[in-house]
Amino acid sequence: MVYICGFREEEQAARAHDLAALKYWGDSTPLNFPVSDYMKELEEMQAYTKKDYLLHIRRTSACFSKGLSKYRGVSKYGDNMRWQARLGKGKDTKGLYVGTFGKNN
Repeated sequence: MVYICGFREEEQAARAHDLAALKYWGDSTPLNFPVSDYMKELEEMQAYTKKDYLLHIRRTSACFSKGLSKYRGVSKYGDNMRWQARLGKGKDTKGLYVGTFGKNN
């Protein structure tokens, strides 16, 4: 399964890039914005592994913007805005659709 997602604004994408670069390469890496813009995030990212922080950043993209749910893998879907459950890529899977759930299910 291929997901085509992204950020709604160019600046959001640039800031996501900066955060990933800071986590992977440190504060001496070239950034789009001053490192001082990210003091809160620099502190927060210390609690994450590199992989987990990338997942955290991805959750702020448009892929997850419909995700009004506080639960992982759950988002609103379609015109009827039912809840959809999906499993992301795993070791032996490309992504699994679990189902769409709503008032009629």
